[in-house]
Amino acid sequence: MDRSLSTQIKQKARTLGFDHCRIVPTAEAPHFEFFQAWLARGSAGEMTYLLRNQEKRRCPAALASANQNRLRTMIILGVDYHQVGLPVDILADPSRGIIASYARGEDYHEQIRPLLYDLDAFIAAESGRTFPGKCLVDSAPLLERDWAQLSGLGFIGKNCCLIHPRLGSWLLLACVMVPEEIDPDPSQPLGSISLPVESLIAGLPWDGDYGEWKIPAAEEDGADPGTCGKCSRCLAACPTGAFVGPYHLDPRRCISYWTIEAKGSVPRELRRLFGNRIFGCDICQDVCPWNRRKIFRQPGIPGLTARAEQSAPPLLEGFAETDPYWLADEAFTARFQGTPILRPGRSGMLRNVCVALGNWGSADSLPALAKAAADRSPVVRIHAAWAVGEVLRRNRGLTEAGELLDDLLNRESDPAVIEEIHLAKYGQGGRHGLT
Repeated sequence: MDRSLSTQIKQKARTLGFDHCRIVPTAEAPHFEFFQAWLARGSAGEMTYLLRNQEKRRCPAALASANQNRLRTMIILGVDYHQVGLPVDILADPSRGIIASYARGEDYHEQIRPLLYDLDAFIAAESGRTFPGKCLVDSAPLLERDWAQLSGLGFIGKNCCLIHPRLGSWLLLACVMVPEEIDPDPSQPLGSISLPVESLIAGLPWDGDYGEWKIPAAEEDGADPGTCGKCSRCLAACPTGAFVGPYHLDPRRCISYWTIEAKGSVPRELRRLFGNRIFGCDICQDVCPWNRRKIFRQPGIPGLTARAEQSAPPLLEGFAETDPYWLADEAFTARFQGTPILRPGRSGMLRNVCVALGNWGSADSLPALAKAAADRSPVVRIHAAWAVGEVLRRNRGLTEAGELLDDLLNRESDPAVIEEIHLAKYGQGGRHGLT
Protein backbone atom coordinates (compact mmCIF):
# COMPACT_ATOMS: atom_id res chain seq x y z
CA MET A 1 0.00 0.00 0.00
CA ASP A 2 1.21 3.46 -0.89
CA ARG A 3 1.65 5.70 2.17
CA SER A 4 2.91 8.56 -0.02
CA LEU A 5 -0.37 8.51 -1.99
CA SER A 6 -2.30 8.63 1.26
CA THR A 7 -0.39 11.75 2.29
CA GLN A 8 -0.89 13.37 -1.09
CA ILE A 9 -4.64 12.70 -0.96
CA LYS A 10 -4.94 14.38 2.43
CA GLN A 11 -2.97 17.39 1.26
CA LYS A 12 -5.15 17.68 -1.85
CA ALA A 13 -8.33 17.37 0.23
CA ARG A 14 -7.28 20.29 2.40
CA THR A 15 -6.50 22.48 -0.58
CA LEU A 16 -10.00 21.73 -1.90
CA GLY A 17 -11.58 22.98 1.35
CA PHE A 18 -12.16 19.78 3.32
CA ASP A 19 -11.41 20.00 7.03
CA HIS A 20 -10.95 16.28 7.57
CA CYS A 21 -9.75 13.38 5.43
CA ARG A 22 -9.43 9.81 6.65
CA ILE A 23 -8.89 6.57 4.76
CA VAL A 24 -10.39 3.16 5.52
CA PRO A 25 -10.66 -0.10 3.53
CA THR A 26 -14.13 -1.18 2.43
CA ALA A 27 -15.76 -3.79 4.63
CA GLU A 28 -19.17 -4.48 6.17
CA ALA A 29 -20.87 -1.58 7.94
CA PRO A 30 -20.40 -2.04 11.71
CA HIS A 31 -23.94 -0.93 12.67
CA PHE A 32 -25.89 -2.55 9.84
CA GLU A 33 -27.65 -4.97 12.19
CA PHE A 34 -28.91 -2.06 14.29
CA PHE A 35 -30.00 -0.22 11.13
CA GLN A 36 -32.10 -3.22 10.07
CA ALA A 37 -33.72 -3.47 13.50
CA TRP A 38 -34.37 0.29 13.43
CA LEU A 39 -36.11 -0.07 10.07
CA ALA A 40 -38.13 -3.04 11.31
CA ARG A 41 -39.79 -0.92 14.00
CA GLY A 42 -41.00 1.54 11.34
CA SER A 43 -38.58 4.32 12.25
CA ALA A 44 -38.00 5.37 8.64
CA GLY A 45 -41.49 6.88 8.48
CA GLU A 46 -42.00 8.42 5.04
CA MET A 47 -38.31 7.97 4.17
CA THR A 48 -39.01 4.84 2.16
CA TYR A 49 -35.75 5.24 0.23
CA LEU A 50 -34.01 3.93 3.35
CA LEU A 51 -35.68 0.55 2.78
CA ARG A 52 -34.00 0.09 -0.58
CA ASN A 53 -30.50 -1.18 -1.46
CA GLN A 54 -29.88 -2.99 1.81
CA GLU A 55 -26.99 -5.06 0.46
CA LYS A 56 -25.21 -1.88 -0.64
CA ARG A 57 -25.69 -0.35 2.81
CA ARG A 58 -24.26 -3.48 4.38
CA CYS A 59 -21.26 -3.67 2.05
CA PRO A 60 -20.39 -0.45 0.17
CA ALA A 61 -18.20 -2.36 -2.28
CA ALA A 62 -21.51 -3.35 -3.91
CA LEU A 63 -21.91 0.29 -5.00
CA ALA A 64 -19.45 -0.32 -7.84
CA SER A 65 -21.03 0.15 -11.25
CA ALA A 66 -20.45 -2.12 -14.24
CA ASN A 67 -17.51 -0.11 -15.57
CA GLN A 68 -15.72 0.04 -12.20
CA ASN A 69 -13.34 -2.47 -10.64
CA ARG A 70 -13.83 -3.53 -7.07
CA LEU A 71 -13.94 -0.49 -4.77
CA ARG A 72 -11.27 -1.28 -2.20
CA THR A 73 -10.77 2.01 -0.37
CA MET A 74 -13.08 4.63 1.14
CA ILE A 75 -11.82 8.19 1.57
CA ILE A 76 -13.99 9.79 4.23
CA LEU A 77 -14.18 13.58 4.14
CA GLY A 78 -15.59 16.05 6.62
CA VAL A 79 -16.57 19.69 6.19
CA ASP A 80 -16.98 21.94 9.21
CA TYR A 81 -19.99 24.16 8.47
CA HIS A 82 -20.52 25.90 11.80
CA GLN A 83 -20.36 29.69 11.88
CA VAL A 84 -21.40 32.52 14.15
CA GLY A 85 -24.60 31.55 15.94
CA LEU A 86 -27.76 33.61 15.78
CA PRO A 87 -28.21 36.21 18.54
CA VAL A 88 -30.41 35.07 21.41
CA ASP A 89 -32.99 37.76 20.73
CA ILE A 90 -33.38 36.52 17.13
CA LEU A 91 -33.66 32.87 18.18
CA ALA A 92 -36.30 33.76 20.75
CA ASP A 93 -38.33 35.99 18.45
CA PRO A 94 -41.52 34.01 17.67
CA SER A 95 -42.22 36.17 14.61
CA ARG A 96 -39.14 34.74 12.88
CA GLY A 97 -38.64 31.26 11.45
CA ILE A 98 -35.42 29.52 12.44
CA ILE A 99 -33.56 27.56 9.78
CA ALA A 100 -31.01 24.89 10.77
CA SER A 101 -27.39 25.99 10.60
CA TYR A 102 -26.36 23.69 7.74
CA ALA A 103 -29.08 25.10 5.48
CA ARG A 104 -28.25 28.82 5.80
CA GLY A 105 -25.97 28.83 2.77
CA GLU A 106 -26.02 27.08 -0.59
CA ASP A 107 -26.92 23.40 -1.00
CA TYR A 108 -23.99 21.44 0.40
CA HIS A 109 -24.56 18.60 -2.07
CA GLU A 110 -23.90 20.91 -4.99
CA GLN A 111 -20.99 22.60 -3.24
CA ILE A 112 -19.20 19.41 -2.20
CA ARG A 113 -19.86 17.09 -5.15
CA PRO A 114 -17.56 18.89 -7.67
CA LEU A 115 -14.77 18.82 -5.08
CA LEU A 116 -15.16 15.06 -4.76
CA TYR A 117 -14.82 14.75 -8.53
CA ASP A 118 -11.64 16.84 -8.35
CA LEU A 119 -10.21 14.66 -5.60
CA ASP A 120 -11.05 11.46 -7.49
CA ALA A 121 -9.45 12.86 -10.66
CA PHE A 122 -6.31 13.66 -8.66
CA ILE A 123 -6.11 10.10 -7.33
CA ALA A 124 -6.69 8.65 -10.80
CA ALA A 125 -3.94 10.81 -12.26
CA GLU A 126 -1.50 9.67 -9.57
CA SER A 127 -2.34 5.97 -9.94
CA GLY A 128 -2.89 5.85 -13.71
CA ARG A 129 -6.55 4.82 -13.39
CA THR A 130 -8.62 5.56 -16.50
CA PHE A 131 -12.18 5.36 -15.12
CA PRO A 132 -13.91 7.32 -12.34
CA GLY A 133 -14.36 6.25 -8.75
CA LYS A 134 -17.57 6.66 -6.77
CA CYS A 135 -18.23 10.13 -5.35
CA LEU A 136 -20.93 10.24 -2.67
CA VAL A 137 -22.35 13.08 -0.61
CA ASP A 138 -25.40 12.10 1.42
CA SER A 139 -27.23 10.76 -1.64
CA ALA A 140 -26.33 7.07 -1.78
CA PRO A 141 -27.14 3.99 0.35
CA LEU A 142 -24.16 4.48 2.64
CA LEU A 143 -24.07 4.54 6.44
CA GLU A 144 -21.68 7.49 6.47
CA ARG A 145 -21.27 7.88 10.22
CA ASP A 146 -20.22 4.24 10.56
CA TRP A 147 -17.36 4.76 8.16
CA ALA A 148 -16.43 8.15 9.58
CA GLN A 149 -16.13 6.61 13.04
CA LEU A 150 -14.31 3.53 11.78
CA SER A 151 -11.85 5.68 9.86
CA GLY A 152 -10.98 7.69 12.95
CA LEU A 153 -12.69 10.96 12.00
CA GLY A 154 -14.79 11.10 15.17
CA PHE A 155 -17.09 9.20 17.51
CA ILE A 156 -20.86 8.80 17.37
CA GLY A 157 -22.47 10.59 20.30
CA LYS A 158 -25.64 9.85 22.20
CA ASN A 159 -27.42 12.34 19.93
CA CYS A 160 -26.46 10.15 16.93
CA CYS A 161 -24.18 12.88 15.53
CA LEU A 162 -20.56 12.26 14.63
CA ILE A 163 -18.40 14.27 17.05
CA HIS A 164 -14.79 15.27 16.52
CA PRO A 165 -13.30 15.64 20.02
CA ARG A 166 -11.61 18.91 19.17
CA LEU A 167 -13.92 20.39 16.55
CA GLY A 168 -17.38 19.24 17.60
CA SER A 169 -20.29 17.84 15.58
CA TRP A 170 -21.01 20.54 12.99
CA LEU A 171 -19.81 18.28 10.19
CA LEU A 172 -20.99 17.40 6.69
CA LEU A 173 -19.72 14.00 5.54
CA ALA A 174 -18.79 12.80 2.08
CA CYS A 175 -16.96 9.84 0.59
CA VAL A 176 -14.87 8.94 -2.44
CA MET A 177 -14.63 5.21 -3.13
CA VAL A 178 -11.77 4.03 -5.32
CA PRO A 179 -10.29 0.71 -6.51
CA GLU A 180 -6.76 1.62 -5.42
CA GLU A 181 -5.43 0.00 -2.25
CA ILE A 182 -4.40 3.04 -0.26
CA ASP A 183 -2.70 2.82 3.10
CA PRO A 184 -5.49 3.30 5.68
CA ASP A 185 -5.46 5.37 8.83
CA PRO A 186 -5.34 3.58 12.18
CA SER A 187 -8.74 3.16 13.81
CA GLN A 188 -9.80 2.76 17.42
CA PRO A 189 -12.45 0.77 19.35
CA LEU A 190 -15.83 2.23 18.51
CA GLY A 191 -17.60 2.38 21.88
CA SER A 192 -21.28 1.92 21.02
CA ILE A 193 -20.39 -0.57 18.31
CA SER A 194 -20.25 -3.36 20.93
CA LEU A 195 -23.61 -2.59 22.57
CA PRO A 196 -26.30 -5.25 22.02
CA VAL A 197 -28.74 -4.28 19.29
CA GLU A 198 -31.68 -5.30 21.46
CA SER A 199 -30.59 -2.87 24.18
CA LEU A 200 -30.08 -0.03 21.72
CA ILE A 201 -33.51 -0.59 20.20
CA ALA A 202 -35.25 -0.81 23.57
CA GLY A 203 -33.51 2.32 24.82
CA LEU A 204 -30.37 2.45 26.98
CA PRO A 205 -30.31 4.40 30.26
CA TRP A 206 -29.60 8.07 29.52
CA ASP A 207 -26.87 8.46 32.14
CA GLY A 208 -24.90 5.37 31.18
CA ASP A 209 -21.21 5.69 30.32
CA TYR A 210 -20.71 3.67 27.16
CA GLY A 211 -16.98 3.97 26.66
CA GLU A 212 -14.27 6.30 25.42
CA TRP A 213 -12.91 6.87 21.93
CA LYS A 214 -9.65 8.54 20.93
CA ILE A 215 -8.40 10.14 17.77
CA PRO A 216 -5.68 7.74 16.66
CA ALA A 217 -2.20 8.88 17.60
CA ALA A 218 -1.19 9.35 13.96
CA GLU A 219 -3.87 12.01 13.47
CA GLU A 220 -2.34 15.45 13.19
CA ASP A 221 -5.00 16.97 15.45
CA GLY A 222 -3.66 15.05 18.43
CA ALA A 223 -5.14 12.29 20.59
CA ASP A 224 -7.90 13.96 22.60
CA PRO A 225 -10.27 11.44 24.21
CA GLY A 226 -13.86 11.52 23.03
CA THR A 227 -16.80 10.34 25.09
CA CYS A 228 -20.29 11.36 26.12
CA GLY A 229 -19.65 9.81 29.52
CA LYS A 230 -22.74 10.15 31.70
CA CYS A 231 -23.86 13.34 29.95
CA SER A 232 -27.41 13.32 28.56
CA ARG A 233 -27.97 17.02 27.83
CA CYS A 234 -28.87 16.36 24.20
CA LEU A 235 -31.48 13.76 25.11
CA ALA A 236 -33.08 15.94 27.76
CA ALA A 237 -33.07 19.07 25.58
CA CYS A 238 -35.02 17.55 22.68
CA PRO A 239 -38.41 19.33 22.85
CA THR A 240 -40.31 16.48 21.19
CA GLY A 241 -38.68 13.57 23.03
CA ALA A 242 -37.35 12.08 19.80
CA PHE A 243 -34.64 9.98 21.46
CA VAL A 244 -35.64 6.46 22.49
CA GLY A 245 -32.30 6.39 24.28
CA PRO A 246 -28.61 7.04 23.61
CA TYR A 247 -27.67 6.37 19.98
CA HIS A 248 -31.33 5.79 19.02
CA LEU A 249 -33.36 8.56 17.38
CA ASP A 250 -36.96 8.04 16.31
CA PRO A 251 -37.43 10.44 13.36
CA ARG A 252 -41.20 10.25 13.71
CA ARG A 253 -40.87 12.59 16.70
CA CYS A 254 -38.02 14.68 15.31
CA ILE A 255 -38.46 18.30 14.20
CA SER A 256 -35.92 17.86 11.40
CA TYR A 257 -37.78 14.88 9.98
CA TRP A 258 -41.14 16.65 9.99
CA THR A 259 -39.89 19.95 8.61
CA ILE A 260 -37.61 18.51 5.91
CA GLU A 261 -38.41 14.92 4.97
CA ALA A 262 -42.09 14.30 5.74
CA LYS A 263 -44.80 15.41 3.33
CA GLY A 264 -47.82 14.71 5.51
CA SER A 265 -49.46 16.40 8.47
CA VAL A 266 -47.43 16.99 11.61
CA PRO A 267 -49.07 15.12 14.51
CA ARG A 268 -51.14 17.55 16.59
CA GLU A 269 -49.38 16.60 19.80
CA LEU A 270 -46.04 17.70 18.35
CA ARG A 271 -46.95 21.02 16.71
CA ARG A 272 -46.73 23.25 19.78
CA LEU A 273 -43.32 21.75 20.55
CA PHE A 274 -41.78 22.99 17.29
CA GLY A 275 -41.70 26.61 18.39
CA ASN A 276 -40.49 28.77 15.51
CA ARG A 277 -38.32 26.14 13.78
CA ILE A 278 -39.36 25.98 10.14
CA PHE A 279 -36.49 23.95 8.67
CA GLY A 280 -34.53 21.47 10.75
CA CYS A 281 -33.35 21.72 14.33
CA ASP A 282 -29.96 22.16 16.01
CA ILE A 283 -30.95 21.83 19.67
CA CYS A 284 -29.21 18.51 20.37
CA GLN A 285 -26.00 19.98 18.94
CA ASP A 286 -26.38 23.41 20.55
CA VAL A 287 -26.36 21.93 24.05
CA CYS A 288 -23.51 19.47 23.45
CA PRO A 289 -20.43 20.33 25.57
CA TRP A 290 -18.15 19.31 22.71
CA ASN A 291 -19.58 22.13 20.60
CA ARG A 292 -19.03 24.75 23.29
CA ARG A 293 -15.32 24.64 22.50
CA LYS A 294 -15.93 25.79 18.96
CA ILE A 295 -14.15 28.81 17.56
CA PHE A 296 -16.39 30.59 15.08
CA ARG A 297 -14.97 30.94 11.58
CA GLN A 298 -15.99 30.98 7.96
CA PRO A 299 -16.36 27.58 6.25
CA GLY A 300 -13.49 26.40 4.08
CA ILE A 301 -15.99 26.04 1.23
CA PRO A 302 -17.25 29.60 0.58
CA GLY A 303 -20.66 28.54 -0.74
CA LEU A 304 -21.59 27.24 2.70
CA THR A 305 -21.33 30.70 4.25
CA ALA A 306 -24.62 31.64 5.89
CA ARG A 307 -26.86 34.26 4.35
CA ALA A 308 -28.56 36.60 6.79
CA GLU A 309 -31.87 36.45 4.92
CA GLN A 310 -31.78 32.64 5.01
CA SER A 311 -31.12 32.19 8.72
CA ALA A 312 -34.19 33.54 10.52
CA PRO A 313 -36.56 35.19 8.04
CA PRO A 314 -39.60 37.08 9.39
CA LEU A 315 -42.49 34.64 9.09
CA LEU A 316 -44.83 37.14 7.46
CA GLU A 317 -42.30 38.33 4.89
CA GLY A 318 -43.07 35.60 2.38
CA PHE A 319 -46.76 36.52 2.24
CA ALA A 320 -46.15 40.03 0.87
CA GLU A 321 -47.61 40.77 -2.55
CA THR A 322 -44.23 42.01 -3.74
CA ASP A 323 -42.49 38.66 -3.06
CA PRO A 324 -44.97 35.95 -2.02
CA TYR A 325 -42.41 33.19 -1.76
CA TRP A 326 -44.49 31.07 0.64
CA LEU A 327 -47.51 31.30 -1.68
CA ALA A 328 -46.24 31.12 -5.28
CA ASP A 329 -44.08 28.33 -6.68
CA GLU A 330 -42.12 30.65 -8.96
CA ALA A 331 -41.29 33.09 -6.18
CA PHE A 332 -40.31 30.23 -3.85
CA THR A 333 -37.96 28.71 -6.41
CA ALA A 334 -36.44 32.09 -7.27
CA ARG A 335 -35.70 32.89 -3.63
CA PHE A 336 -34.31 29.51 -2.59
CA GLN A 337 -32.73 28.24 -5.81
CA GLY A 338 -29.52 26.35 -5.06
CA THR A 339 -30.25 25.99 -1.33
CA PRO A 340 -31.40 23.07 0.86
CA ILE A 341 -34.74 24.85 1.46
CA LEU A 342 -36.01 23.47 -1.85
CA ARG A 343 -36.13 19.93 -0.46
CA PRO A 344 -39.49 20.14 1.38
CA GLY A 345 -40.96 22.13 -1.51
CA ARG A 346 -43.05 25.26 -1.22
CA SER A 347 -46.06 23.48 0.28
CA GLY A 348 -43.87 21.71 2.85
CA MET A 349 -42.28 24.97 3.91
CA LEU A 350 -45.66 26.73 4.03
CA ARG A 351 -46.94 23.94 6.29
CA ASN A 352 -43.93 24.54 8.57
CA VAL A 353 -44.50 28.30 8.56
CA CYS A 354 -48.15 27.79 9.52
CA VAL A 355 -47.06 25.76 12.54
CA ALA A 356 -44.65 28.53 13.55
CA LEU A 357 -47.36 31.17 13.08
CA GLY A 358 -49.66 29.15 15.31
CA ASN A 359 -46.97 28.98 17.97
CA TRP A 360 -46.48 32.73 17.70
CA GLY A 361 -50.21 33.12 18.25
CA SER A 362 -50.38 36.74 17.15
CA ALA A 363 -53.47 38.29 15.60
CA ASP A 364 -51.06 39.92 13.13
CA SER A 365 -50.70 36.55 11.42
CA LEU A 366 -54.39 36.16 10.49
CA PRO A 367 -54.17 37.78 7.02
CA ALA A 368 -51.24 35.50 6.14
CA LEU A 369 -53.06 32.44 7.51
CA ALA A 370 -56.12 33.33 5.44
CA LYS A 371 -53.92 33.20 2.34
CA ALA A 372 -52.34 29.91 3.43
CA ALA A 373 -55.81 28.47 4.06
CA ALA A 374 -56.60 29.00 0.36
CA ASP A 375 -53.59 26.94 -0.78
CA ARG A 376 -54.18 24.03 -3.15
CA SER A 377 -52.54 21.60 -0.71
CA PRO A 378 -54.90 20.06 1.88
CA VAL A 379 -51.91 19.55 4.20
CA VAL A 380 -51.20 23.29 4.13
CA ARG A 381 -54.88 24.09 4.77
CA ILE A 382 -54.92 21.70 7.75
CA HIS A 383 -52.01 23.51 9.38
CA ALA A 384 -53.36 26.95 8.52
CA ALA A 385 -56.65 26.06 10.24
CA TRP A 386 -54.77 24.75 13.26
CA ALA A 387 -52.74 27.96 13.43
CA VAL A 388 -55.88 30.12 13.32
CA GLY A 389 -57.22 28.03 16.17
CA GLU A 390 -54.03 28.69 18.14
CA VAL A 391 -54.44 32.44 17.57
CA LEU A 392 -58.03 32.15 18.82
CA ARG A 393 -56.93 30.12 21.84
CA ARG A 394 -54.35 32.72 22.84
CA ASN A 395 -56.60 35.69 22.11
CA ARG A 396 -59.96 34.69 23.55
CA GLY A 397 -62.81 36.67 22.13
CA LEU A 398 -60.88 37.65 19.00
CA THR A 399 -63.80 37.75 16.58
CA GLU A 400 -61.59 37.93 13.48
CA ALA A 401 -60.15 34.48 14.20
CA GLY A 402 -63.55 32.90 14.78
CA GLU A 403 -64.99 34.51 11.68
CA LEU A 404 -62.06 33.31 9.61
CA LEU A 405 -62.63 29.73 10.78
CA ASP A 406 -66.32 30.03 9.89
CA ASP A 407 -65.41 31.28 6.43
CA LEU A 408 -62.92 28.46 5.94
CA LEU A 409 -65.52 25.91 6.98
CA ASN A 410 -68.04 27.24 4.48
CA ARG A 411 -65.51 26.95 1.64
CA GLU A 412 -63.83 23.65 2.52
CA SER A 413 -64.67 20.26 0.99
CA ASP A 414 -61.78 18.07 2.18
CA PRO A 415 -62.90 15.93 5.18
CA ALA A 416 -59.51 16.09 6.93
CA VAL A 417 -59.39 19.89 6.67
CA ILE A 418 -62.99 20.18 7.86
CA GLU A 419 -62.11 18.10 10.92
CA GLU A 420 -59.15 20.39 11.66
CA ILE A 421 -61.30 23.51 11.34
CA HIS A 422 -63.85 22.06 13.78
CA LEU A 423 -61.09 21.24 16.26
CA ALA A 424 -59.59 24.70 15.82
CA LYS A 425 -62.90 26.40 16.55
CA TYR A 426 -64.39 24.17 19.21
CA GLY A 427 -61.51 22.04 20.52
CA GLN A 428 -61.81 18.51 21.83
CA GLY A 429 -64.24 19.53 24.57
CA GLY A 430 -66.53 21.58 22.36
CA ARG A 431 -65.83 24.92 24.06
CA HIS A 432 -65.43 27.83 21.66
CA GLY A 433 -61.80 28.72 21.03
CA LEU A 434 -60.44 26.50 23.81
CA THR A 435 -58.31 23.35 23.51
